[in-house]
Amino acid sequence: MMMIKHKTIEYFRTFFDVSQTIFSSLSLEYILKILVRRAVTALGAKAGSLRLVNENTNRLELVASQNLSRKYLNKGPLSSDQSIPEVLEGKVVIIKESFNDPRIQYKSAKLEEGINTILSVPVIAKSKVIGVLRLYSGESRDFSDEEIEFVSALAEMGGLAIANAKIYEDEGIKLSSLLNEVGIELPKEPTGVKQRLKPFALEPVDPSRSLEYFRILHEITRTILSSLDSKQVINLVIEKVLAIMHVKACSLRLINETTRELELVVSKGLSEGYLKKGPLHIDKSIRETLDGVPVLIRDAKTDPRIEYLSEKAKEGIASILSLPIIARKRVIGILRLYSQETRDYSREDVAFLSALAEMAGVAIINARMYEKTKYDLSFWKTTLGYLDIATDQKK
Repeated sequence: MMMIKHKTIEYFRTFFDVSQTIFSSLSLEYILKILVRRAVTALGAKAGSLRLVNENTNRLELVASQNLSRKYLNKGPLSSDQSIPEVLEGKVVIIKESFNDPRIQYKSAKLEEGINTILSVPVIAKSKVIGVLRLYSGESRDFSDEEIEFVSALAEMGGLAIANAKIYEDEGIKLSSLLNEVGIELPKEPTGVKQRLKPFALEPVDPSRSLEYFRILHEITRTILSSLDSKQVINLVIEKVLAIMHVKACSLRLINETTRELELVVSKGLSEGYLKKGPLHIDKSIRETLDGVPVLIRDAKTDPRIEYLSEKAKEGIASILSLPIIARKRVIGILRLYSQETRDYSREDVAFLSALAEMAGVAIINARMYEKTKYDLSFWKTTLGYLDIATDQKK
């Protein structure tokens, strides 16, 4: 069953917003709160919660909730064996009339809270169920396949965000412990940062296309959160752009501040001869893109904002869509689409492509940050080891 148009729009918007929160916030607590809040809003639910499994106590511990009363939240502990246990086997479970269902704890509390239907979705990290995302409705209701797919995607993003945060936390703990041994305090990063990447306009006109866009964003977000290999993410972005936009070619370049050139990272569909035409200069190659603005060049053979006009004509390039790659509120590169015919793009297309470009930027920055953390750890190990040797030699 196809989602009705306004819900499709909301899912696309919501998923991108949540993914950007995951990428840009340093606070896992804040990420999970936003995830639950946006899931409740998008599906028109009464309330929601996210709980994680405590393997020591075998309980489901609350980490985020929306619109649940304090009295309900304080009703008592939830046992992972007694509270819809099928979810911890990786199953999605819908329970109607929850105040009568034997799989439910605290039935009278559900009745008093006005909860009828519960949608429970597993939160999975690295192939293991680590918790559950639940949406509560005051009336008996069904959930479409697309609604379940959407909530499952959000739950998966939560699980991957937790796993991703754990990676950085482990590296930070190692570095902090190492420095603390010799009396050096590691500076703390601010928490709860609500940093956002550049927003984009979104006015979908085709619900089925919006659903396809959501699914692609989900795939790429999953790849970013489960891999620190930025090349894998970038190649996936290029592959998806070519497949869904049906253009001749696509390329991604990053800014080299030293040379003032746009250095090629990856391209598909462009000939070797074209790629060897010469360097692209920041100040001469569609300069507006570097101000954070998507730019459509309808006639790539005559437009003065373009370098190498004759080479583009020879390559058979008629139009170029140039999109900024934004990371940490800075333009770090460009994503470009090349078509053989003069063409336009809808605002929905530009919104989707802008999202892909931003995700590529996030993948690049994430990889750089992780490599820096690894380098810092290695550097201090080597330095402190050298100091130990030097101290021993003086004794």
